[in-house]
Amino acid sequence: MGGCISKKQLDEVLRTERISRDTEVAKINETLQKQTREIGILKDSLRMQAQWKIQYVSHLIDGYEKAVLLREMKTATQSLQLLITEEPTAYPWAYDSLAFYYYFYGNPMDLVRSTSLVNYMINKGLAINKDNLYLREMKARILLIEQDDTGAVEAFRQLYKETGDYTYRWYELYIEIARGNVKGAEAAIQQTLKADIPATRKVRLHHLQEQIQENLAIKSSFLYLKAMVQQVKQQYQPMANTLKDALKADPNFYLAAKTLQELRQASQGAIR
Repeated sequence: MGGCISKKQLDEVLRTERISRDTEVAKINETLQKQTREIGILKDSLRMQAQWKIQYVSHLIDGYEKAVLLREMKTATQSLQLLITEEPTAYPWAYDSLAFYYYFYGNPMDLVRSTSLVNYMINKGLAINKDNLYLREMKARILLIEQDDTGAVEAFRQLYKETGDYTYRWYELYIEIARGNVKGAEAAIQQTLKADIPATRKVRLHHLQEQIQENLAIKSSFLYLKAMVQQVKQQYQPMANTLKDALKADPNFYLAAKTLQELRQASQGAIR
């Protein structure tokens, strides 16, 4: 009997174990309650952050829209920069706009324009949507600025092939004339001038130094290209006549008026 434990001793052992177990359970419950409170605080914080972010993004978009209306392009650009920092992929149109602003409004008085920021925005936007026509057009324009004539011609040619947009055809032929490929360009220009093209079709031209955009009818814009061919051939009076025809078709054609004025000045009155 010396090895047996009494009932009293057994009860004491069980009571001690129960107290120990209850203490451990209490500690676990306390830990769980603490974690629950912390999760609740975190959720509230995240909800507040989400609400703040929604308000902040809305503020940026509203500021951008107002800046565009006021033609405050620097402020518009800053708003979009902050927007894509906060939401890198939610607003892909922001990259289109930023690429254009850096292209059109960037360093307007400099003879050598920086293309690094434009290319950065273009590549970011194309990473979201590789088929974005607007950004592909911007990329072609940047190739032209960077004097990659071959790359620019191929880019504009492909865009015209895909869309039939005469803006791309205009730039393709303009570059070809500048490269001295006059014969093929001249034939394409004549073909376009003879074609029955709806008046709603337009050519979009950007004049970076002057920060002027033109939206021209096909006839007037391609008459200008015809004048460029005549310039290469040193047919200056026919060139002047063609420019005047372009201005008859569109009296507000800035580039035609500017080129005609420069031609007259260069000829010292010999060209009228």
